[in-house]
Amino acid sequence: MSQVISNTSPLVNLAVIGRLDLVRRQLTEVAVPEAVWREMLALPHVAGRASLLAARNAGWLRVVTLTQTALAVSLRLAGLDEGEAEAIALAVETSARLLLIDETKGRKAARRLAVPVTGALGILAKARQLGDVESVRLEIGRLRTEAGFYVSNEAEAKTLEMAGEI
Repeated sequence: MSQVISNTSPLVNLAVIGRLDLVRRQLTEVAVPEAVWREMLALPHVAGRASLLAARNAGWLRVVTLTQTALAVSLRLAGLDEGEAEAIALAVETSARLLLIDETKGRKAARRLAVPVTGALGILAKARQLGDVESVRLEIGRLRTEAGFYVSNEAEAKTLEMAGEI
């Protein structure tokens, strides 16, 4: 089975609200490129950063080296940040089955490269379907207030519909 790659935002934001466990339950193992790991280590939220370090120490969050850098360079030139560019490039390089990415520009770039994507909201919706969270609406509220995560009204409605809450 091909692997799952992640950009910074989905893991960091779920870690901040104490729900990184949902990623492990749903995906078993996740790999991040080195640029994403550096961004994660810069997280000022102490408990969230500790949760990410614990995931790496447990072995289910792996840091991997991008070997083909041309695509990452091209994506950087197209305006993506270093972590997004490396995550997308790694997903392409490894024929990943899924890329966790939240930012609209990055998601569009990944889709253009035929990389399947989901993000923090997709993880929450799936968790609700699996019975791992009682209320996606509550978790989205926590993402907004505790993590400062922007969720448009449209994205929230779509997520709540996927979760069966509307």
